[in-house]
Amino acid sequence: MTNFPRDGTSAATAAALPEATIDRASPVPFYFQLAELLEEEIVSGRWVPGTRVPSENDLGARYGLSRTTIRQALARLEQEGLVSREKGRGTFVSDSRPRSWLIQSTEGFFHDEFLRAGRAVRSRILRLERVELPRWASDSLSLPAGSEGMVVERVRSVDGVVALYVINCLPAFAAEAVVGLQPDESLYQRLVEAGGISVVGGSRSLQAVTAGAKLAKLLEVDAGAALAYIESVTWDETDRPVDCYRAWLRTDRMRLDIQVSAQGAAAGSMPFLVAPVLR
Repeated sequence: MTNFPRDGTSAATAAALPEATIDRASPVPFYFQLAELLEEEIVSGRWVPGTRVPSENDLGARYGLSRTTIRQALARLEQEGLVSREKGRGTFVSDSRPRSWLIQSTEGFFHDEFLRAGRAVRSRILRLERVELPRWASDSLSLPAGSEGMVVERVRSVDGVVALYVINCLPAFAAEAVVGLQPDESLYQRLVEAGGISVVGGSRSLQAVTAGAKLAKLLEVDAGAALAYIESVTWDETDRPVDCYRAWLRTDRMRLDIQVSAQGAAAGSMPFLVAPVLR
């Protein structure tokens, strides 16, 4: 692999391209396949930050793809923060750390994971108030209809790009602990520090949805754009539900990671289950 200086003066031709090819029989779009191939070079460390990505002409010749398809692939990598395109100079690797959320983690949503990875997590609080919980939340928390609790509604960004819209609902016994929650503060860490409440397990489900007008505006996407929709309930060491949420994730800016193990192999692990939705 050749690393290119950022002044563009190198006489070298291109970084080494992966040997893999585009599967033309696959239903997966060509641009997505190409983006995955190039992302693997970056996150594996074979292409380090500062490396110049091969030109559109070189990529087109190597993989037999149109310039439009190549630009779509590069745009996806740019949205993920993995490359930056500089007019008149080319495309450069900007970061080797993928934005991914280990969805079965019991930590404070994805906040703590990304902070440890060196990512900048920012939140905008749209709502933080003690009110009657919506019916979906009281059902999830095993509470009678009309029960009071805390509703926390936020838009969350990673490295300056909007990635997630989430509504958390907490029962009354946990509400006081999150009064005064700050925009960039971890909700679950706040529960521990202010309420002595630790999340030890939970259940999550995932499905694909499209953005309506409200979600499109909040997440800065076009109406009808594909999103991942996640529902979650978490509980403490006494199996008491302490939080539930509904979240909508931009999958063009965030990847969901799932770790699996043989059944019973990891005591205390929280599996992630995907079940069909009947309508």
